[in-house]
Amino acid sequence: MKLILIIATCAALTSCGGWSKGQENAFLDSCKKSPSFDCDCSLKLVKEKYPNASDFNEKGGKDLVLAKSLLEKCSK
Repeated sequence: MKLILIIATCAALTSCGGWSKGQENAFLDSCKKSPSFDCDCSLKLVKEKYPNASDFNEKGGKDLVLAKSLLEKCSK
């Protein structure tokens, strides 16, 4: 549940057209609030699935497959 909250928070901070450095930093800052995740790993997986921040913004908060993948691959 905490992971979905992180994803939803990050989704609110993103906009259209790829990922800007500011969007990446916003994602990482939000992720760091949960010390149980490797934030660089999480960002990498999110960007692989959602190459555009706008897509992540639209769908990422509801993506349970992504949440499961993050839990499996990026948990500390």
